[in-house]
Amino acid sequence: MSKERRAFDALEAACLNLINSKMILSSDKIRGILNIIASNEVLKGAIADAMTDFNYKRELLNAVYKFGSLIHFKLPPQPKKAVALVVNMLYEFDNGALNFVEFVTTTFAGVRTEERYQNFVKAVVEPFIERARELIFAEKTTALSAEEKIDRQAYWVNGAMKDRAEYLVGSMHDLVVECAVPDAAAAHFMIDGLIYTMEIGDLRLVKIAFLGLKSILNDYKQFAAPIADLEGIIRMYSVK
Repeated sequence: MSKERRAFDALEAACLNLINSKMILSSDKIRGILNIIASNEVLKGAIADAMTDFNYKRELLNAVYKFGSLIHFKLPPQPKKAVALVVNMLYEFDNGALNFVEFVTTTFAGVRTEERYQNFVKAVVEPFIERARELIFAEKTTALSAEEKIDRQAYWVNGAMKDRAEYLVGSMHDLVVECAVPDAAAAHFMIDGLIYTMEIGDLRLVKIAFLGLKSILNDYKQFAAPIADLEGIIRMYSVK
């Protein structure tokens, strides 16, 4: 068994303890996950890499969307961001910086506390296991032919453009709140949609989502610069 497999199996087992637990018993299970991470070199290395240039507060804000009385939580689709976000949350749950019970009961729907807890598990812990699996077992870079190197270079150029666009779109969440945009729920919905379409790489949907977001925010001068920057990036990103 490889060291990556042993590391993932240990992490998965600790996460399953949390999944199969109850809200009232969750603190020890959360600490158990953190102890596994702290004691395993593979996990520490992968998570340290994921934490590089990671903005926890921004990503946590981006993950929580409020639509009137409804709240939706969605992890970032990128494995590194998702893993870094959840590990930071677990640390804050453990040290009390983020109240676990309050977070679960105010963020996740349910008639009873345990129902809210299970919705937390489905939205956070179960996807975290899959993102961690992707991160730990990521394919190792191999020697590339000259043609493959050109293709890989083009991919990373587009990838850098997409990352910049996602950063701009994500930062708009704060600006929508600061500017007290009347149709904030629609703006947040379109921001979420634009991030998703850029992640799946569907250019047609990217353009549709961008135009929808632009129509909502066009009357606010505070958004003029980021909208223009984003529009330019999308044009470049569209060149395949």
